[in-house]
Amino acid sequence: MSKFYPPKKQPISAPTLNNPTTPLPAKPEPTVKETPLKIQEETKEIDMGNSIVTYSLTGGYVKNIHVKKYNEDLIFHDIGYTPKFYNQQFVLSMPQKNTVILENKNHSIKKIWEFKGYYVKLTIIASESPLAIDLFHNTLSPSRLDRRYQEVFYQKTPSSVVKRVSQGKLKLNSNIPAQLVGARDRYFCIVFFQNPYPVTLAQKDKKTNAYVSVNKSKTVWNFYAGPQLRQELAKQKLTHIINYGFFNFIGILILKVLYGLEYVTHSWGLSLILLSVIIYIILFPFTMKSTQAMKKMQQIQPLIQELQTKYKDNPQKLQKEQMMLFKKHKVNPLGGCLPMLFQFPVFIALYQVLFRFIELKGTQFLWIKDLSLPDHTFKLPFSLPYIGNYFNILPLFIIIVSYLQQKITTSGGNAQQQSTAMIFMVLIGVIFYNFPSCLVMYWFIQNILTVLYQYRIHKISQPLV
Repeated sequence: MSKFYPPKKQPISAPTLNNPTTPLPAKPEPTVKETPLKIQEETKEIDMGNSIVTYSLTGGYVKNIHVKKYNEDLIFHDIGYTPKFYNQQFVLSMPQKNTVILENKNHSIKKIWEFKGYYVKLTIIASESPLAIDLFHNTLSPSRLDRRYQEVFYQKTPSSVVKRVSQGKLKLNSNIPAQLVGARDRYFCIVFFQNPYPVTLAQKDKKTNAYVSVNKSKTVWNFYAGPQLRQELAKQKLTHIINYGFFNFIGILILKVLYGLEYVTHSWGLSLILLSVIIYIILFPFTMKSTQAMKKMQQIQPLIQELQTKYKDNPQKLQKEQMMLFKKHKVNPLGGCLPMLFQFPVFIALYQVLFRFIELKGTQFLWIKDLSLPDHTFKLPFSLPYIGNYFNILPLFIIIVSYLQQKITTSGGNAQQQSTAMIFMVLIGVIFYNFPSCLVMYWFIQNILTVLYQYRIHKISQPLV
């Protein structure tokens, strides 16, 4: 990965243990007296418990972290990088389990890395002070979807609000006195905490979202690098870095309910189904009002059509007569839409929670191999645009349920209404086709419950008199 300082105008090759002929670039203006040698970058992977960490012995920093549970590399690289010693050779030793020491005796610098789960304590002992270091580099995710969730954040004091800067909106060379600083993507994060030092946020090129550096290094740095698991972040009171957007408070409530259900059921898939039922029951008063309003509108449609025919040449009279008709039969023209506005914040919050809920990553349920991905029922022998090479059956279930709903709600309606409903039905299936199966399953359960209620209303409704 390219570094961001003048001495390093060319990128260092990927681990060159198998490519011994690739030299590191020499520093044009070294700050030490002797001329840096053209040496090879040497890396070493070490299992540190929850993660496999790649150390660069050429420069003495963490080059990469691989989270074993999710089999993914973090996009937060070059942790503890010191530009002054970018081409100096460090010696690696392990005095005890999950503790690594990188030391360069020629320049009297030692970096001690102590891993406790996803928490890391970095101790830097150097004869030279102040020593500028990079806390981490945050590269852009290869997934366009995941890029939408990338952000850098910081907190000036323990009581201040966490400031968030989304990808692409970072101001260059922003010097910020921060007690907490970090970055996150869809599922993972890195957080430096208990660090009351001015940090510099910068963005150097199109491949790099941000890097965070300090000009005056202190002796000890504490940070978390791993999945956004609330139970893990809670150990150092860092759960406030997780945010679900404008309706964050609703998202947190949904999350607590989901955790409680999983504690009882021991199944995330079953918990999602129960969550769908619970949310439907809570929002049922709004659903009931909306369904009843739409049913009344459907019942008076013949009367409205008569008025439209009778007063087709007199729009003002038509409008007046329609309002009288609505008043007579106690029908609110907007009654079917307004209750839905109360459900909108819940769905948006749920969307944010399930899209970023790492506990679902790799979780199987029924035929679904991963609830964080489309259900991938079976693989196709060919690839199609938008569909890809997997067939997802859950969106088809949604189309079927939507068809049943259309037959109930538009029975007796005109051809244009039925055609519009059919187009909307197919559109919903297309939209949900590549959604994570957890979201599609939630929507499917909601639709089934709604259709059952609409069918009951349709059977017991009385004609207008």
